[in-house]
Amino acid sequence: MPSPRAPRRWLTARPIALPRPLDGLAERWAALPPRARTVAAGLVIAIVVVAGEARVLSAERAWGGPAVEALVARTDLPAGAAPEVDVVRIPPSLAPPGAVGEVDADARLAVPLPQGGVLTATHLDARGPGATLDPEVRAVPIPVEAGWGVIAGSWVDVWVLGVGDEPAQRVASGAAVLALDVDDAGRATALVAIDDDAVAATTTGLALGRVVLAHSPTPAD
Repeated sequence: MPSPRAPRRWLTARPIALPRPLDGLAERWAALPPRARTVAAGLVIAIVVVAGEARVLSAERAWGGPAVEALVARTDLPAGAAPEVDVVRIPPSLAPPGAVGEVDADARLAVPLPQGGVLTATHLDARGPGATLDPEVRAVPIPVEAGWGVIAGSWVDVWVLGVGDEPAQRVASGAAVLALDVDDAGRATALVAIDDDAVAATTTGLALGRVVLAHSPTPAD
Protein backbone atom coordinates (compact mmCIF):
# COMPACT_ATOMS: atom_id res chain seq x y z
CA MET A 1 0.00 0.00 0.00
CA PRO A 2 1.54 3.37 -0.97
CA SER A 3 2.68 5.60 1.85
CA PRO A 4 0.59 8.75 2.52
CA ARG A 5 3.85 10.69 2.21
CA ALA A 6 4.24 9.65 -1.43
CA PRO A 7 2.61 12.84 -2.85
CA ARG A 8 5.10 14.95 -0.92
CA ARG A 9 8.00 13.11 -2.50
CA TRP A 10 6.58 13.98 -5.90
CA LEU A 11 6.46 17.63 -4.92
CA THR A 12 10.08 17.69 -3.75
CA ALA A 13 11.50 15.41 -6.46
CA ARG A 14 13.48 16.74 -9.41
CA PRO A 15 11.37 17.99 -12.34
CA ILE A 16 10.65 15.63 -15.20
CA ALA A 17 13.30 15.94 -17.86
CA LEU A 18 11.99 17.63 -21.01
CA PRO A 19 13.31 17.06 -24.54
CA ARG A 20 16.34 19.22 -25.11
CA PRO A 21 14.66 21.65 -27.57
CA LEU A 22 11.77 22.30 -25.14
CA ASP A 23 14.12 22.56 -22.21
CA GLY A 24 16.24 25.13 -24.03
CA LEU A 25 13.13 27.10 -25.04
CA ALA A 26 11.92 27.16 -21.41
CA GLU A 27 15.31 28.41 -20.26
CA ARG A 28 15.34 31.21 -22.84
CA TRP A 29 11.78 32.15 -21.88
CA ALA A 30 12.73 32.32 -18.18
CA ALA A 31 15.75 34.48 -19.02
CA LEU A 32 13.61 37.12 -20.74
CA PRO A 33 12.73 40.28 -18.78
CA PRO A 34 9.12 40.35 -17.49
CA ARG A 35 8.18 43.11 -19.94
CA ALA A 36 9.52 41.11 -22.88
CA ARG A 37 7.52 38.06 -21.79
CA THR A 38 4.37 40.19 -21.57
CA VAL A 39 4.91 41.57 -25.06
CA ALA A 40 5.61 38.10 -26.47
CA ALA A 41 2.48 36.65 -24.85
CA GLY A 42 0.43 39.53 -26.24
CA LEU A 43 1.78 38.91 -29.73
CA VAL A 44 0.90 35.21 -29.52
CA ILE A 45 -2.65 36.03 -28.40
CA ALA A 46 -3.03 38.59 -31.19
CA ILE A 47 -1.82 36.07 -33.79
CA VAL A 48 -4.31 33.47 -32.53
CA VAL A 49 -7.19 35.98 -32.64
CA VAL A 50 -6.29 37.19 -36.14
CA ALA A 51 -5.97 33.60 -37.39
CA GLY A 52 -9.37 32.74 -35.91
CA GLU A 53 -11.02 35.76 -37.53
CA ALA A 54 -9.38 34.87 -40.84
CA ARG A 55 -10.88 31.38 -40.66
CA VAL A 56 -14.33 32.83 -39.88
CA LEU A 57 -14.09 35.24 -42.83
CA SER A 58 -12.95 32.41 -45.10
CA ALA A 59 -15.93 30.28 -44.03
CA GLU A 60 -18.33 33.19 -44.54
CA ARG A 61 -17.00 33.77 -48.06
CA ALA A 62 -17.43 30.07 -48.83
CA TRP A 63 -21.07 30.15 -47.62
CA GLY A 64 -21.98 33.51 -49.15
CA GLY A 65 -21.46 35.85 -46.20
CA PRO A 66 -22.34 36.14 -42.51
CA ALA A 67 -25.04 33.84 -41.12
CA VAL A 68 -28.62 35.10 -41.36
CA GLU A 69 -31.67 34.40 -39.22
CA ALA A 70 -34.40 32.14 -40.61
CA LEU A 71 -37.62 30.59 -39.33
CA VAL A 72 -37.36 26.77 -39.39
CA ALA A 73 -40.21 24.30 -38.81
CA ARG A 74 -40.04 22.39 -35.52
CA THR A 75 -42.01 19.42 -36.90
CA ASP A 76 -43.70 18.36 -40.14
CA LEU A 77 -46.48 20.92 -40.67
CA PRO A 78 -49.44 20.25 -43.00
CA ALA A 79 -51.21 22.87 -45.06
CA GLY A 80 -53.59 24.91 -42.92
CA ALA A 81 -51.50 24.54 -39.76
CA ALA A 82 -50.09 27.41 -37.76
CA PRO A 83 -46.38 27.89 -38.57
CA GLU A 84 -44.66 26.49 -35.47
CA VAL A 85 -41.08 27.61 -36.10
CA ASP A 86 -37.81 28.39 -34.35
CA VAL A 87 -35.39 31.19 -35.15
CA VAL A 88 -32.02 29.76 -36.26
CA ARG A 89 -28.93 31.20 -37.95
CA ILE A 90 -28.00 29.61 -41.28
CA PRO A 91 -25.53 30.41 -44.08
CA PRO A 92 -27.00 32.79 -46.67
CA SER A 93 -26.55 30.19 -49.41
CA LEU A 94 -29.00 27.90 -47.57
CA ALA A 95 -31.69 30.57 -47.21
CA PRO A 96 -34.28 30.06 -49.97
CA PRO A 97 -35.71 33.02 -51.91
CA GLY A 98 -38.59 34.65 -50.09
CA ALA A 99 -37.56 33.49 -46.61
CA VAL A 100 -39.53 35.45 -44.01
CA GLY A 101 -38.30 36.75 -40.66
CA GLU A 102 -41.61 36.98 -38.81
CA VAL A 103 -45.22 35.78 -39.04
CA ASP A 104 -48.55 37.00 -37.74
CA ALA A 105 -50.16 35.17 -34.85
CA ASP A 106 -53.12 34.09 -37.03
CA ALA A 107 -51.01 32.99 -40.02
CA ARG A 108 -51.67 29.58 -41.57
CA LEU A 109 -49.64 27.53 -44.03
CA ALA A 110 -50.79 27.46 -47.64
CA VAL A 111 -48.60 24.42 -48.41
CA PRO A 112 -46.95 21.78 -46.17
CA LEU A 113 -43.62 22.59 -44.52
CA PRO A 114 -41.40 19.63 -43.48
CA GLN A 115 -39.41 19.59 -40.25
CA GLY A 116 -36.26 21.67 -40.65
CA GLY A 117 -37.66 23.50 -43.69
CA VAL A 118 -37.28 27.27 -43.93
CA LEU A 119 -40.51 29.27 -43.91
CA THR A 120 -40.96 31.38 -47.05
CA ALA A 121 -43.56 33.75 -48.45
CA THR A 122 -44.84 30.90 -50.65
CA HIS A 123 -45.82 28.92 -47.55
CA LEU A 124 -47.95 31.89 -46.46
CA ASP A 125 -49.38 32.75 -49.90
CA ALA A 126 -53.03 33.82 -49.80
CA ARG A 127 -53.72 31.61 -52.83
CA GLY A 128 -53.20 28.55 -50.66
CA PRO A 129 -52.06 25.31 -52.30
CA GLY A 130 -52.71 26.82 -55.73
CA ALA A 131 -49.65 29.05 -55.28
CA THR A 132 -47.29 26.24 -56.27
CA LEU A 133 -49.32 24.69 -59.09
CA ASP A 134 -48.42 24.77 -62.76
CA PRO A 135 -50.94 26.59 -64.98
CA GLU A 136 -52.15 23.25 -66.43
CA VAL A 137 -52.77 21.66 -63.01
CA ARG A 138 -55.74 21.96 -60.65
CA ALA A 139 -56.09 21.06 -56.97
CA VAL A 140 -59.07 18.73 -56.52
CA PRO A 141 -60.36 17.57 -53.10
CA ILE A 142 -60.97 13.81 -53.06
CA PRO A 143 -62.41 11.91 -50.07
CA VAL A 144 -60.24 9.03 -48.85
CA GLU A 145 -60.36 6.48 -46.07
CA ALA A 146 -58.21 7.57 -43.14
CA GLY A 147 -56.55 4.16 -43.01
CA TRP A 148 -55.35 4.18 -46.61
CA GLY A 149 -52.09 5.83 -45.67
CA VAL A 150 -52.49 8.79 -48.00
CA ILE A 151 -50.42 11.67 -46.61
CA ALA A 152 -49.42 15.14 -47.76
CA GLY A 153 -46.39 14.91 -50.02
CA SER A 154 -47.11 11.43 -51.36
CA TRP A 155 -48.07 10.53 -54.94
CA VAL A 156 -51.19 8.75 -56.05
CA ASP A 157 -52.93 7.46 -59.14
CA VAL A 158 -56.55 8.58 -59.53
CA TRP A 159 -58.97 5.84 -60.65
CA VAL A 160 -62.62 6.22 -61.64
CA LEU A 161 -64.51 2.97 -61.18
CA GLY A 162 -66.69 1.80 -64.04
CA VAL A 163 -70.43 1.19 -63.93
CA GLY A 164 -71.59 -2.39 -64.47
CA ASP A 165 -69.20 -4.16 -66.85
CA GLU A 166 -67.27 -0.99 -67.64
CA PRO A 167 -63.59 -1.23 -66.59
CA ALA A 168 -62.04 1.19 -64.13
CA GLN A 169 -60.20 4.08 -65.74
CA ARG A 170 -56.99 5.64 -64.48
CA VAL A 171 -57.39 9.33 -65.17
CA ALA A 172 -54.22 10.62 -63.46
CA SER A 173 -50.86 9.05 -62.64
CA GLY A 174 -48.31 10.15 -60.03
CA ALA A 175 -50.42 13.08 -58.85
CA ALA A 176 -49.05 14.94 -55.83
CA VAL A 177 -51.07 15.05 -52.62
CA LEU A 178 -50.83 18.69 -51.59
CA ALA A 179 -52.61 18.38 -48.27
CA LEU A 180 -54.72 16.01 -46.20
CA ASP A 181 -57.53 17.24 -43.97
CA VAL A 182 -59.25 15.07 -41.37
CA ASP A 183 -62.41 16.46 -39.76
CA ASP A 184 -63.67 15.85 -36.24
CA ALA A 185 -65.64 12.81 -37.42
CA GLY A 186 -62.50 11.19 -38.83
CA ARG A 187 -63.41 11.76 -42.48
CA ALA A 188 -60.31 12.48 -44.57
CA THR A 189 -60.04 14.55 -47.72
CA ALA A 190 -56.91 14.68 -49.87
CA LEU A 191 -56.15 17.72 -51.99
CA VAL A 192 -54.65 16.22 -55.15
CA ALA A 193 -52.88 18.07 -57.99
CA ILE A 194 -54.48 16.78 -61.21
CA ASP A 195 -53.81 17.75 -64.81
CA ASP A 196 -56.49 20.04 -66.18
CA ASP A 197 -57.58 17.54 -68.83
CA ALA A 198 -58.36 14.92 -66.12
CA VAL A 199 -60.46 17.18 -63.90
CA ALA A 200 -63.75 16.57 -65.73
CA ALA A 201 -63.48 12.77 -65.45
CA THR A 202 -62.44 13.07 -61.81
CA THR A 203 -65.31 15.35 -60.80
CA THR A 204 -67.81 13.17 -62.68
CA GLY A 205 -66.53 10.15 -60.78
CA LEU A 206 -66.71 12.07 -57.49
CA ALA A 207 -70.36 12.91 -58.15
CA LEU A 208 -71.07 9.17 -58.46
CA GLY A 209 -68.83 8.26 -55.52
CA ARG A 210 -66.59 6.14 -57.74
CA VAL A 211 -63.14 7.73 -57.33
CA VAL A 212 -60.38 5.89 -55.49
CA LEU A 213 -56.71 6.70 -54.98
CA ALA A 214 -53.89 4.21 -55.41
CA HIS A 215 -50.41 4.82 -54.07
CA SER A 216 -47.86 5.64 -56.78
CA PRO A 217 -44.10 5.10 -56.32
CA THR A 218 -43.07 8.05 -58.50
CA PRO A 219 -44.47 11.41 -59.55
CA ALA A 220 -45.82 12.04 -63.02
CA ASP A 221 -43.30 12.98 -65.71
